[in-house]
Amino acid sequence: MTRMTTGCGRPATALVLGLLLALAGCADPNPGTPPGATADGSSAARPDRRAGAARQDRAGAQGLVLHRGTSAEPNSLDPHIATGNSAAPILYDIGVGLTTLDAQGRVIPGAAASWTISDDGLTYTFTLRENLKWSDGSPLTAGDFAYSVRRVVDPATASRFASFFFPLENAREILAGRKDPAEVGVEITGERTLVYRLVAPTPSFLETLASNVASPVPRQVIEEHGRQWTRPGVMLTSGPYRLTEWVPNSHLQLEKNPHFYDADSVAIPVVRYYPSENQATGLRRYRAGELDILLNFPADEIGWIEQNLPGHMKVWPALAVNYLLLNMAKQPFDDPRVREALAISIDREGLVERLVTPGSLAAYSLTPGAVAGYEPPRPAWADTPYPERLARARTLLAEAGFDNRNPLRFDVTYDTLEENRRTVVALAAMWQQVGVRASPVNVEFNQLNRAARTGDFTVLRYTWFSPNDDPDTFLALVDSSNPNNYSNYSNPEYDRLLREANALKDPAARMALLAEAEAMMLADYPAIPVFFYVRRFLVQPHVEGFVANARGLNLSRYLSLAAR
Repeated sequence: MTRMTTGCGRPATALVLGLLLALAGCADPNPGTPPGATADGSSAARPDRRAGAARQDRAGAQGLVLHRGTSAEPNSLDPHIATGNSAAPILYDIGVGLTTLDAQGRVIPGAAASWTISDDGLTYTFTLRENLKWSDGSPLTAGDFAYSVRRVVDPATASRFASFFFPLENAREILAGRKDPAEVGVEITGERTLVYRLVAPTPSFLETLASNVASPVPRQVIEEHGRQWTRPGVMLTSGPYRLTEWVPNSHLQLEKNPHFYDADSVAIPVVRYYPSENQATGLRRYRAGELDILLNFPADEIGWIEQNLPGHMKVWPALAVNYLLLNMAKQPFDDPRVREALAISIDREGLVERLVTPGSLAAYSLTPGAVAGYEPPRPAWADTPYPERLARARTLLAEAGFDNRNPLRFDVTYDTLEENRRTVVALAAMWQQVGVRASPVNVEFNQLNRAARTGDFTVLRYTWFSPNDDPDTFLALVDSSNPNNYSNYSNPEYDRLLREANALKDPAARMALLAEAEAMMLADYPAIPVFFYVRRFLVQPHVEGFVANARGLNLSRYLSLAAR
C-alpha cells in the first residue's frame, strides 16, 4: 500500500490521508511530553485537594478504599435496564446471579450451590446456597429469581437484554405481547430450588445466568419505590457490595455487603467509582494518584504511558465490536446498494492503524475472532484493493440515484468520547471520496441509547460489549425478534439458521452454522462492522489481583490493595 508522511511526521494511508488527518487531527508527535503538560514541559496535572482526600480515605476510619475511574455516568443501576460499559463493573460488584465469574472471567457457581442439566439440554435445575440474603439481611429465595426473569421478559420493563432469555419457553411470545410473563419457562420447586425450561439446547445459557441481566431484583422494594428503587439507602443488592452513595457527575460509593455469601473473602471494604466521559481528565486524575484503576484513556497517549508509567497499562483483545447502525426503516437505507456502498468504502486497516487503540483489529464481521472456537466469515470484497472498492461504491450510489449533483447526505450520531469523534470524522472523510456528505452529530451517551431505542437516527455509531464468550450475543443483534435490532433488519432465513444452530449439540457444527448465518446477514448490510476493540486499563502497582480477561470484567471482590 502506498505510504507517505504527514506534516505531523507520521505515516498514513495515502488514499485517505488528506481528509482523515485534516479532520481528525494529529496526535502530539512528542511521546515524551506528559499528557496535559504545558509547552515548557511543566505539568498541568498536579495533585489537588481531591488527591489528598483520596489518600486520607485510604488511611481513614473506613479502612481501604479502591478508587476506580470509569467512563460515562450510568444511565441506571437497575440490572434489567442499565446499558453501557460504564454500568457493567458496578453492577457486577453489587449483584450476583445463579452463576457468576471468577477473577479470570470464567463461569463459576454464584447464588446457586449446584445444578443439573437434563440429557437433552432443555432442563436446568438449580439449588440455591443455604441462607442466602439480601443486603439488608432478609431472605433471598428461588421466588426472587423467578420474579426477576419474568420482569426481564415483560414488555413493560423494556429491557434491552430481554433477548438473553429467549432460550426459555415462551420468552419470545411474552416479549411480543402474546403471552403473560408468568408463563415464562421458570418453575419454583422449593424455597431453594427452581427449574429453567428451554426450547432448545443453549450452550451459553450458564454464561447468560452470570450476566447482569440475570441478577435478582427485590420485588417488594420495586413495588414500593418504582424506578426509584436503586437510590442509596433504598436499594437492596445480592452481591459483594451495596450502594451507599451516588453523587451525579461525581462518584458512586459501594460498601462491603456483610450478608454476601462469600463476604469473608472480600478484601476491600469500600469501592468508589468516578465517571467521566473525558478520557484526558481520567488520565490526569490517575497520574495525580486519585485513581487506582482507570478504564480507558486517550489512545494517542499510549507511547507516553509506556515510557513513563511502565507496567501500569493493561491492553488485551475484547469481546466487543464498534459498528454502525443503519436505520433500514428510513430512506435511502432501505436500499441495499446504499448500505453496501457505505460498507465497502471504509478503509478499516487505515483507521485502526491511525486513530484507535493499538491492537484493535479491522472488523468485517459482527463477531470478533476473540470468541473461542469461532471463525468469523470474511466477505470477498474485503480483499479487493481499496481503489476498486471505491469505484464499486460510486457505481452503486449512482444506481441508487446519487451523484455529485445529488449527493447522499445524512447525519452520523456518536457519543462523547474523543476516539468516537475521530472515528466518525474519519468515516465521513472516507465516504466523501465517493460523493457522500456525512455530518457527525455528537450526543451524550444516554442520548445515544435513547436514539437507538426510539429509531431517531439515520446512521449511528454503536458498540456491543458481550458478556458471553459466544457468537450468539453478537448475531442476535439483528435477529428480527430481538429488541436490540435497532436497524429494523428482518430476514426469516437468517432467524431460522440461528435457531437451528443453537439447537445443535455438536459445538463445531453449531459454530459452522452460525458462521453461515452471519455470512448471509453480512451480505444484506443491516449493520456495518468497523473495528474490534481491545480492553485498556491503567492499574496502579499497589492493586493486586487484577487479571486480564476478554470480558474486561475485573470484579472488585477479587482485588486487594497492598501497603504503599
